[in-house]
Amino acid sequence: MNQNEVILKLIEKIDLGKATYSKLERYYNGDHDILHEKGKSDPTKSDMRAYFNYCRKMVQNTVGYILGKPVNYSSKSGNKEFIDLISLYYSIWEKEHNINLKLKSAIHGAAYEVSFINTKGEFQCAYFSPLEMVVLHDGTVDSKVSIAVRKYKVEFDETEYVEVWDNVNYTRYSLGGSGLNLLEQKPHRFSRCPVRKLKNNDSEKSTFADIIKIIDMYNSLHSISVQEMMDFRNAYLVLTNCNLEQEEAQKMKENGIIILPNEKAKAEWLTKNPNSQFFKDLLTNLRDEIYVQSQQVNMNENFQSNTSGVSIRLKLQELENQSAIAESIFERLLMDRLEFFCEWLKIAKNKEYDYRDINIAFTRNVPVDEASIVTMVRDLQGIVPQEELLSWLPRITNPTASLKKLKEEQDSLGLNTDLLGGLNG
Repeated sequence: MNQNEVILKLIEKIDLGKATYSKLERYYNGDHDILHEKGKSDPTKSDMRAYFNYCRKMVQNTVGYILGKPVNYSSKSGNKEFIDLISLYYSIWEKEHNINLKLKSAIHGAAYEVSFINTKGEFQCAYFSPLEMVVLHDGTVDSKVSIAVRKYKVEFDETEYVEVWDNVNYTRYSLGGSGLNLLEQKPHRFSRCPVRKLKNNDSEKSTFADIIKIIDMYNSLHSISVQEMMDFRNAYLVLTNCNLEQEEAQKMKENGIIILPNEKAKAEWLTKNPNSQFFKDLLTNLRDEIYVQSQQVNMNENFQSNTSGVSIRLKLQELENQSAIAESIFERLLMDRLEFFCEWLKIAKNKEYDYRDINIAFTRNVPVDEASIVTMVRDLQGIVPQEELLSWLPRITNPTASLKKLKEEQDSLGLNTDLLGGLNG
C-alpha cells in the first residue's frame, strides 16, 4: 500500500469517528440530548427542558487540578543556560497550550500535538482533536508516530484540505473527486514525524464517557419536576353535578370564573401529595453517582473554610490517583516535545543539549499550607539541592531564575550567606 492509499484510509478513520467525538464535544459545550427530544403532543402542557453540565465541570476540575499551575523544569546537571532557553521560547505559548491540549484529551479521550517552526523561525506546538486528526504508529516497541493526517475546512471555503506529516515531509493536499491533489510539500526539518498522541488515561476514554447516561437521567428528572410545577398538575379542579361542554369549560378557564348550573353543583380541588423526599433522594443519589464514577469530589459539600490542604488531599485521593496516571502520560509527551526542541536548538542556535537532563515537576492546584512548606524547605537546607527546594514553594514558577535573582541581590549587598538563608527569618 503506497502512502496516498494510507492517507485515504486514515481519512476514512477520521470520518468514522466523527459521530462519537461530536457527541462528546456537544455534551461538553452543553448541547445535551434532552434539548433535542421530541416535544409533547399536547401544546397546552409545559415543555421546559433543564440540563446540568457536569461534563464541563468534570473536565475543567481535572485539567485545572493538574495544570492550573505551570509545569516546572529543572536541570539534573544544573545547566542554567538550557533552562533559560526553555523558559524563553516556551513562556509565550506553553501554559495556555498545555491546558487546551489536555482539555481536548479529556473531552475526546485523546488529542494530538504537532511541533513546528513558526513564521518567526521559532519552535512552537499546535494541538488538534480526533475530530480532525488521526495518526499511524510505526509498530515498534517505542510506538512512535510514523504518519499523521489532519482533515479540515477553512471558513467560507467549501474545499476540504488535508495536512500530512511523515518522517521527512510536511505535505498539504486538497481533497476532491479525483482524490488527493498536491498543493505543497516541504521538509519539516525534524528527525522523525513531529506529532505526538496524548491519551487522557490508560484506556483512552473521555473524562465523562462513563457518566453521560447518568447525566441524561439527572436532566430528565429535573425537567419533569419543573414541568409538573409549570402545569400546576399537583391539583385538579373537580366539578360535581355539572354537565359542561368542553368549550364552555374552556371559556370559564380563560375568564377566570366558574358558573355553577344549580344548587347541588359544587367545585373543589383534588390535590396530589407526591413523595417529594423520594424524588429529592433520587436526584441526590444520581448526583453522588456522577462524582463517584468520575472519581471526583463535590467541593460544594462537606468542606469548611478552615479545612487544611492535607484534609482536602485526603478527600481528593481518587482524583489524585487518576491525576497521577494522567500526569505520567503527559510527562512522556513533554519529554518528546523537549527532544524536538533540542533538535531545533541545534539547527537554529547551534547549541546542543540532552533533553534527558530535564526534570519535569507538576504542582497540584489545591490550597496549600505555605507556612508548613517554608518550614520544610528551611529544615532541608544542606540536604536537598537549593533549586529543587525552591521548586517546592507554590508561588515560584521558575526556580532557576529565582535562584539567580536571589544570588545577584545578595552579591550586590555584599552578603555571603546561603542562598536560602532568608527563609530563616
